[in-house]
Amino acid sequence: MGNYLLIEERMLQPYRPKGFPPNPKRMGFLDFLRELRQEVFPFSRGNKLCVVGLEEVLLQAGSGENFMKVSLGIRNILTSRANELEANLGQVQIVFRRSLKRADDFWFDPGGNRRVSLRPIFGSPIKQSDQNGNEYFMTGFNLT
Repeated sequence: MGNYLLIEERMLQPYRPKGFPPNPKRMGFLDFLRELRQEVFPFSRGNKLCVVGLEEVLLQAGSGENFMKVSLGIRNILTSRANELEANLGQVQIVFRRSLKRADDFWFDPGGNRRVSLRPIFGSPIKQSDQNGNEYFMTGFNLT
């Protein structure tokens, strides 16, 4: 079963000796979205993707209506290709430099006593941890 592994960079190797190994194919978030918008599905079966830069995209979106428009646009692109992602890719790592938090919302904190919500894109996944204490959030490609 395929899914998005939403993970803080500090939970990856080499930052954490028993952390998750980063997937070998690293790409920026905007590149990932651009690839998904291609008519023909762009990824070969078995590609293991490590996607970085979502935080920067959301910070550039600002707040209010524009932030929601960008977030829902991202969600729409991701869900539109969910079946193909499921059929071809196992797990896509979405890596965050900042801490991920979940309570009444699911967010990252860019500093300055602010929150940037990830809920419009990923919903509200539950924090999990593996046998080595590595924390992560997981959600299916269909984002439900």
